[in-house]
Amino acid sequence: MSSTPKSRSAGRKRGNEPKRAYLSRDRRRQALLDVASLIVEQDGWPALTMSALAERGGTSRQLVYQHFPNLEKLLADTAWHIFHGTMQQTQASVDAFPASLTEAARTAEAFTLDLPPGRGDALWQLVAGTAAASPELDKIRRNLRQIIIGLWAPSVRKQLDLKPADARAYAWMSVMAFWGMRQLIRDGEISRSRGVRLFNELLDRIARP
Repeated sequence: MSSTPKSRSAGRKRGNEPKRAYLSRDRRRQALLDVASLIVEQDGWPALTMSALAERGGTSRQLVYQHFPNLEKLLADTAWHIFHGTMQQTQASVDAFPASLTEAARTAEAFTLDLPPGRGDALWQLVAGTAAASPELDKIRRNLRQIIIGLWAPSVRKQLDLKPADARAYAWMSVMAFWGMRQLIRDGEISRSRGVRLFNELLDRIARP
């Protein structure tokens, strides 16, 4: 007889325990992409798998598959998640200095060099095609290249008076020169101040009338 009130009391206590915060589907997907990005930034692109995301995200593989039907989709969405902020800031730099390629580039280089090392490395691996031997990642690399070229080519063409195809080639080669400078700084070959100075001198020579 005495056990009944105790049981009811225990039940009430259990019922009063705080519930886990509910995440909408979109917020859950964004949370998973944050975890996926962290995996890549810490351990490289080959480390990102469905199982790794489930484990690091504290969830099940089934839930991961509900948001990303296959590894190819997960890789593509993670690449865009990592790249999107940099793309927006680059576009803002180009828009702020429509008549000066060198000023736009100098503004863009500042925030890119300030990226956390892991995120910068993840972007470099995508841009350079060293992320992994994966057809999907190679497709992502080509798509990102077209986006990046699209951001810079109009300014290059206007300032250097080039044909569209040549402007696109110049834009991409200049972007690769920047990332080469970033890697020299990352590896300790040159200081940041020297790398920025040399790269800006290169831009000045290219853009000189």
